[in-house]
Amino acid sequence: AVVSTQSGHYGRGVLSQLSTMKLILLSVFLGTCLSSPVSPSCEITSDTLTLHGRAIDVNCEADMMFSLKIEDVEGVSTLEVTGNKMGEEFRFLKVEHDGSANSMFLTLNGQRFDVKDKNSADESSILADLLSDPNFSNFPAAVQLIHDELKLPGWKSPSVMFLYRIGISLHDHENSQQIQRRSIRKNNKIDRKILHYHGTISKKQCAHNGRKAADVWGFIDGECVGMCGRKCKSCWRWVCGDCCIHRGCLRHDRFCTDGDDGGSAYSDNDCS
Repeated sequence: AVVSTQSGHYGRGVLSQLSTMKLILLSVFLGTCLSSPVSPSCEITSDTLTLHGRAIDVNCEADMMFSLKIEDVEGVSTLEVTGNKMGEEFRFLKVEHDGSANSMFLTLNGQRFDVKDKNSADESSILADLLSDPNFSNFPAAVQLIHDELKLPGWKSPSVMFLYRIGISLHDHENSQQIQRRSIRKNNKIDRKILHYHGTISKKQCAHNGRKAADVWGFIDGECVGMCGRKCKSCWRWVCGDCCIHRGCLRHDRFCTDGDDGGSAYSDNDCS
């Protein structure tokens, strides 16, 4: 079925393109995901009707203010999310959908992507950074607060549906990350010093030309390739000076994995 609105026809075309957005792939039914209670960490400070939509400001804990611009006009729907934290500005994302052209674009970190392009490694990388950005972590609570207090109907507005779907996806991502972290730590499979050197909010700096992994859990899933030590089980800081990725260790690990004879040139001890 197609629902006719002031902004044009919102039907299968929009939903089909929504499903292609990597940020929204994890979505489930809206009512189920947004039914849990919201912790009192955010407050709607402004809700202003505009000519073609509305502007909403939500103040969350840690002094993060989210500003949302939602518009639907003549078949073109736009959602823009920015932030302000103690005077520092953040341009988190912008979604643009043109119903007549059946096109959708996603702007992240100043780069604009066509969501129909399924081969954009840059888009995937920037999306992963956004999902892991601590400044964006309260956004699911902000979205749920907007849903519960303002009760904006997503089925009437593509831009509102974009908002809900992004909030759901981020909420699911954070839950999966927490489950993964608890499981890894419970099973004691990693040297916890690794967590101090990798990720977007790492506490320690790399030394001796080492480099950190932006996605710490992806690095751990890959068995800490390039770090000096026995995979993720132990970090040998006494050898490399830290728990970062080093060129020599990377060559060793790649040889063990992809060597000419499957790594048998090294002893089992060297490649374990």
